[in-house]
Amino acid sequence: MSRETHDTQPRGFRRGPRIADLMTPDLQQFNDRAMAAERVGDAEEALEYHLGIPMFRRSRHRAMLEQLVAVTGELTPWVWARWIVYQSFRSEDPHTATGEQLRRARLDAVESFHADLMETAYDEGRDPIKVLARVMGDSWAFHQLAVHEYGVLASFLDELAGGELEEQAGLARSWVGAAMGGYRIEGRRRACTLAVRDLGRDQLHDVLDLGAAGDIGPGRCVIGRLVPSGTTPALMFDIAPLAVDDTTAREVAGSAGDGWADALMVAIDTGRLEGGDLLRADYELMTDVLSLSLLEFGTKPTDLARVMSQLADGRDEVGRAAFRILRSASTGALDEAAAPYVAAAVLNVRGYAEAQRAILAPGQRAHWLRWAELTPDPARARLLRFADVTAAVA
Repeated sequence: MSRETHDTQPRGFRRGPRIADLMTPDLQQFNDRAMAAERVGDAEEALEYHLGIPMFRRSRHRAMLEQLVAVTGELTPWVWARWIVYQSFRSEDPHTATGEQLRRARLDAVESFHADLMETAYDEGRDPIKVLARVMGDSWAFHQLAVHEYGVLASFLDELAGGELEEQAGLARSWVGAAMGGYRIEGRRRACTLAVRDLGRDQLHDVLDLGAAGDIGPGRCVIGRLVPSGTTPALMFDIAPLAVDDTTAREVAGSAGDGWADALMVAIDTGRLEGGDLLRADYELMTDVLSLSLLEFGTKPTDLARVMSQLADGRDEVGRAAFRILRSASTGALDEAAAPYVAAAVLNVRGYAEAQRAILAPGQRAHWLRWAELTPDPARARLLRFADVTAAVA
């Protein structure tokens, strides 16, 4: 895959208002301070400044900061590492090596995987900057290219991370340069453990089960990078892996270096994969259960169309679904395979708050202890707290 990039600005685009155009000097200062707080590992201060920017109040980033703040003091090394990875591919700072690497990676990702988005924007006269912003926020392929192939993670750690974030960066540093692989999901082996088969070496690995099997189930294939977890089991995916067909997974497994990107481009060219399959609007740190998957799991099929419509209108349907999952978990109505969804639900800020208010009651302790045994921290700590509370009121 070529790493040569060029700046081309198609003519005829109609520029609409962008967030950058709406930022007053005061709001830009709030944004700068929020970012500075994140880079020293202070999610609480970052959230305070973030909430002061009106156009960010319904943002995905706000929800992510809220989740981090809610588990302050309980962050595991792998959550710190994922937060660092996430920050690294958002660091466009001018006059920095990290920012320059990031911009080159984004142009590469657009040209290689998302040229259709740019072509559509060109045909419709829309602003190309919005395409770049979407790729930066949602493209799994861009995140992987930037973090590893373009060295953004290593550069961010050396150049921009400080304070407690830098102190907690040991695990993240061990992730630098991790190889991309192709894997088949074999199924849940035991508590917190998912078995995946490396299709390149025909080797079985136990990985931390954060819900990577998701809705695809056993027997399906994914691509991703296995990295040290800092816990048991010893491996995990650096970010939620991407579901692909068996052929693509095997081609990625047989590739070296950035050959995985060529394999993805071939999959797109041959129709096995669409560029849109690489876009995710629900990036998560503490779980591999994506928000839309959580919503679907916690919603009756007959209600799903209505709930999705309400989600599009701005209602927090993911939080409501998280609460419904916890309500079912409190009664023993779910089987063990639901553990990653229960973990994701209890980490949802609204779901957790609503559960504390509305469903904790005597007689539930055994159920919460069971779920705590099946889930890793930081979800486990919250579930144990539920067990303690229900024991105290029994």
